Amino acid sequence: MFWEYLRALFEIAVLWFLFYQVYRGVRDSRAASMLVGLVAVLLLGYLVVEWTQAQVLKQLAGLIIGPGTILVILFQPEIRTALAKFGSNKLVRRLLKQQVENQDFIARVCDSVAFLVSKRYGALIAICRTNTLKDYAATGTILQAQYSRELIGTIFMPKTPLHDGAVIVNNEQIVAAAAILPVSNRELKDRSMGLRHRAGIGLAEASDAVVIIVSEETGTVSLAVGNIVQRDINLELLAERLTQLLYSHDTEN
Repeated sequence: MFWEYLRALFEIAVLWFLFYQVYRGVRDSRAASMLVGLVAVLLLGYLVVEWTQAQVLKQLAGLIIGPGTILVILFQPEIRTALAKFGSNKLVRRLLKQQVENQDFIARVCDSVAFLVSKRYGALIAICRTNTLKDYAATGTILQAQYSRELIGTIFMPKTPLHDGAVIVNNEQIVAAAAILPVSNRELKDRSMGLRHRAGIGLAEASDAVVIIVSEETGTVSLAVGNIVQRDINLELLAERLTQLLYSHDTEN
């Protein structure tokens, strides 16, 4: 019984919110009184039909107003205005903007990984989640730079001063390069995984970071999170996993 009341309250709140948004869009126009009048008539008609249990009238009313045909015909310009105002709401715009920015960062990471693979540059990229990895960043060179394919490619270019070590990324910024990571003591069955893989796996075991490992020898991409290591993943799967791990409310690996 309690859940039925709660569901009813939720439905009322949603309907009130939708009606109010539409009314805001038309309240300064001549259609405002028409909208209020139409809603009043529909509400009164609904109460009468429910009270009398007139099945024919109920079916007829459902055919007429079920798809919202009357509202669309009468209030087409006003509905567009109301939707435009709703879309300009600061909270809605902030949420949409955040989603776009998240996808942009994922795209930049995958683009940089594709570049590293094409050049056969070995790389180690640690992306922070709740752990900031400050102690590990302090062992390298502090950069505090915007993440980009060009910068990642320059850092991991062989024989450059910063190519040996890991890049630490936090809040979508490159915090440090050439950072020293803890090496895993786990016995690895795959003999092709060398020191770079051991360092990436070691950091994943010691923190909740998401670690991307690009093999210089094979050009394959690995993803280490916690005790899980995914080998030889493609860019599509990498983008999917990064989105899940970095922006999902689910804290599981």
